[in-house]
Amino acid sequence: MASSPQLPLADDLFLTAHDTVKGKSLLTPATLGLGLAAALIGELVFWRRLDLIDGKLALIDDRPTGDPATTAVLDQLLREGHHRGVREWISFLATGIATDLVERRLSRAGLLVRQEKRGLLGTKVSFTPADSMVAGWPATRIRTFIGRGELLDVSDLVLAGLILATGLDQHVFLTLDARGREQLFDQFRRRLPAMLQDLVAHAEAAVGDAVMARRA
Repeated sequence: MASSPQLPLADDLFLTAHDTVKGKSLLTPATLGLGLAAALIGELVFWRRLDLIDGKLALIDDRPTGDPATTAVLDQLLREGHHRGVREWISFLATGIATDLVERRLSRAGLLVRQEKRGLLGTKVSFTPADSMVAGWPATRIRTFIGRGELLDVSDLVLAGLILATGLDQHVFLTLDARGREQLFDQFRRRLPAMLQDLVAHAEAAVGDAVMARRA
């Protein structure tokens, strides 16, 4: 398959978390939201707007990114500047904000098709991939690179970390053998900057908290 352009981190995670044909989510809405929230924060780190220091978000540049999704998160952070704990922001953005921002961005890019189905209880909105090959490329890209023993770039290392943190690996990394997984973990430990490792760890902890809350 010919490669597709690499998308923003949260878009890649959204596509990876959905069936590539029907668009059905492989995760619960809560877990998907937590993963996307962490991914949007990660994008702001890539944009050099935020750093993560001692479990808090540190603003280093308040200029808009030029991207509506990350700029919306940055604006919200500026409005609520007194409260910048990473875990709290992941949980806040996961209340539906992150998923909505990413769905809108993918729709604007023509990668998701919005569908409405009318029923007795109102109109149900869903999104399906416009191109199943493009939708499947993020996961395929990681599996291919690891299978070949190649190095992932930083964005894909964070994507792989969030795939693991949300439990998506049970779906998308099934074909990775023990050696492939060890190579992935080794790259994650050696090549991913500490603040991004911390971001993935916070996402994983938030997912764990959400799972425990549902079981309580």
